[in-house]
Amino acid sequence: MSKIVFTDLARADLMEAWEYVAERSLSAADRLLLTINDDIHTLAQQPLMGRERPELRVGLRSWPTSTAYILYYVPDQDSLILVRVLHHARDIQPLDVFH
Repeated sequence: MSKIVFTDLARADLMEAWEYVAERSLSAADRLLLTINDDIHTLAQQPLMGRERPELRVGLRSWPTSTAYILYYVPDQDSLILVRVLHHARDIQPLDVFH
């Protein structure tokens, strides 16, 4: 399994998702993060299974979670660098989001 590294933006994305859901239900917000975490660990076992996203950034890949969120990451030799965790309905702009 690859080591999982979270960028500051990815951590902020997860906190934002938790806060949004927590406004309605704390237990649902906790479940959301647990589910995303499980999906991240699954991805870390086979980091190349995500879709290549060269239109956003060289080396970037994406993987949909079991939730409404998508993981954007860069696989490295021994690590999985989680760049962003964004809602699937978000309009992704390469220069604004990933650089």
